[in-house]
Amino acid sequence: MKTVGAIFGKQMADLPRNLSISIIYIAFPAMAFFSGLLGDNMVETMASFAIFTACVVPMMNIAMTVAEDMEYKSLRFMVMAGVKPTQYLIGIMGFVCFMTLAPMAFYTYFGEFISQGIFAEVVIVSALSIMASAILGGIIGIFSKNVQQATAIYTPVMMSIIFLPMLASISVTLERLAGLLFPTQAVLIATYAEASLSRAIITMGVNIIVLLILFVFAYRKKGLKG
Repeated sequence: MKTVGAIFGKQMADLPRNLSISIIYIAFPAMAFFSGLLGDNMVETMASFAIFTACVVPMMNIAMTVAEDMEYKSLRFMVMAGVKPTQYLIGIMGFVCFMTLAPMAFYTYFGEFISQGIFAEVVIVSALSIMASAILGGIIGIFSKNVQQATAIYTPVMMSIIFLPMLASISVTLERLAGLLFPTQAVLIATYAEASLSRAIITMGVNIIVLLILFVFAYRKKGLKG
C-alpha cells in the first residue's frame, strides 16, 4: 500500500504543472452544461457526457502520465525498484478515479440521476468504463516514447470510442463487433432504457481482463526499456 500511495502522491504533486491534464476535468463538464442548456433534455445530455468522460478522460490522462514517466525514465527506475505492474496501475488509476469524482458529481446533480432512477446504472457503467479506459491509456503510454507520441496515438483511439457506437448502426456486422467493446455497452446503457445492464457488465468485465493482461505484458516488456 505504501508503494501505491507513493505513486498516487506523485501524481497529485505533478498535477499543478500538468495543465493539459487538469483542464480536461473542467472542459467536459462545461461542455455538458452548455449542451444541456441549448438542448431539450438535460438528463440525457448529462448521462451521455458522464459516459463519455468515463470512457475517454482516464485514457487521455493515464496515457500522458505513463508516456511522461517513459520519457523521463521514471518508469524504468520504478520497475528496477521493484514496483509491480498492478501497484503502478492501481496508483495512477486511484488518482484518476479521485479526479473524476468532481465531474461525476456535477453530472449527477444537474442530470438528476437519483430522482430519475438511473443513478445506479450510470455509476456502475461509469466505474467499469473508467477502469477499462485507464488500462487502455496505460498501454498507449507504455508504447509511446514521449507525451507527443502518446497524444498522436490516443487521439484516433478517442475518435474511435466516440464514433464507434454511431457506426454500429450502419450494419449488423459492425453492430456485433462494436457490441463486444466497452464504449458501445456504456453508451447503450446511457441512451436506451431497454439495454441489458447484466450484459454490459459482463462484456465490460471481459474487456477489463483482456486489457489488464495486455498492460502487464507491455509493462514487463517495455518498462525496463523506458
